[in-house]
Amino acid sequence: MIEIYNYINEHTYEFFGVIFSIIYVILSIKQHPLCWIALIIASLFNMYAYYLIQLPLQTMMQIFFISTALYGLYNWSLKKNSSKLIVTKSKLNHHIKWVIGGVILTIMLSIILKQTKLEIFNTNYPFSDSLIFVFNIIPMYMMGKKKIESWIYFIVIDIYSGCFFYITETYFFSFLFFCYIGFATYGYLTWKTEIK
Repeated sequence: MIEIYNYINEHTYEFFGVIFSIIYVILSIKQHPLCWIALIIASLFNMYAYYLIQLPLQTMMQIFFISTALYGLYNWSLKKNSSKLIVTKSKLNHHIKWVIGGVILTIMLSIILKQTKLEIFNTNYPFSDSLIFVFNIIPMYMMGKKKIESWIYFIVIDIYSGCFFYITETYFFSFLFFCYIGFATYGYLTWKTEIK
């Protein structure tokens, strides 16, 4: 018990980032606009936690998540529009473009991280940092538009992320991403019932 307390004490930012990230996912499955507020809080905690473990793109991604949260909040609740945003599907050619573009961007970012001399971009895991960065941004953008496939993208990247953070002994984040797999599956099934 003391070891768990000490681990939480040493990884406070990770711990609170994980808690608010889980709250975000639960509320997003229910399509509750407060999910975006939870995402902003989670992103602030996670930003510093990722900085401490030297994953610069994950740190930067939190800024994207905050921007996405503001966009999602506007789209989901504040937009003065008579028609409510509904869950929709994307066409296959959109996914082909997203995946090919995502792979190319992952490779480019990985090369940039390996070559840069700036200390702020120092990481021991340039490929994983790039892959997790790119393939979290794509579904977050889709989530803001209520595209059902966003959950599928999340399932795939969450499996990779959970394994990556476990191997690197970042256990709170590993736990979070393994939880995300179940949440994303449930989110997909829940949103699927709304598609006509």
